[in-house]
Amino acid sequence: MRLEWIEDILAVADTGSMIRAAERRFLTQSAFSRRLRTIEEQLGVELFDRSRKPAELRRAVLEHCEEMRKIADSLRKLRSDLVRGNGGEHTRIVIASQHAITAAIAPILIQAITEPGHIDIRLRSANRENCYTLLLTRQADFMLSYSTDRQPLIFDPDFIETCVLGREQLIPVFSSQDAERLNAAWERRQVPVVLYPNDVFLGKVVRDEIWPRFTADLFRPYAETALTLAALQFALIGAALVWVPRSLAQPYILKGELEELSNTYGTAELTLSLSRINGSRSPHAEATWTMLISCGQTQLSAILD
Repeated sequence: MRLEWIEDILAVADTGSMIRAAERRFLTQSAFSRRLRTIEEQLGVELFDRSRKPAELRRAVLEHCEEMRKIADSLRKLRSDLVRGNGGEHTRIVIASQHAITAAIAPILIQAITEPGHIDIRLRSANRENCYTLLLTRQADFMLSYSTDRQPLIFDPDFIETCVLGREQLIPVFSSQDAERLNAAWERRQVPVVLYPNDVFLGKVVRDEIWPRFTADLFRPYAETALTLAALQFALIGAALVWVPRSLAQPYILKGELEELSNTYGTAELTLSLSRINGSRSPHAEATWTMLISCGQTQLSAILD
């Protein structure tokens, strides 16, 4: 049984509510509910009595909570002992990064700090909610993530430290050589677009911050994907309009392969942040944090120039 599973179950036991437990685990209620169902499926055991409203932990689970606390403490101690046995500190830094950031910004940031500092970095790409989880369960030292005014990072500052590295835009792009075809689709009010799922960050940004500026019948769904790199390919081949971070589209815009259409189809401002859990950490991790902050804004500006 994985440590984060135990911590999820104990969060429900301690708060007495899935809603409050989700807040403690820095997840949306829907994402946390899916996590709990996944745990049940993996264990082959129903942990919750869903006939009750709201759902409650079954009595048999509650009876084992103290045992689970001891197991969780033992697993944390084991991890700490293994680290000490490896020279007293982590020699590898793990960064959880949103997929869209991993595709363009993260590699350049990592290159900037590894070449002079000889730092061993592992980059783990996930959606924003799963990046939270990796950070909170200490499977990642840092988290790179986007936020907007309407989709903020909701962290307890006493628990999570966050530093803004810079800002960019989510922009609409389409194949430059097929621009006339897109214009014709606009006239017909049948603009083909690639959708992001509604439960992922960029899906919420497009749905809540960009689309309300237009009439409901303007856009025609062409395909759906959670990956910005996949979405970008639809724009490059002239199949559909997509909204992607400028950092991802910029090389293709400069080469003339993509046309930016912000004046027509709208944008949203994205804030790029670096986050970590407060508390004691290795000198290696502290040095990496400092270097990421010092080079982050410069590197982001270089990408967007």
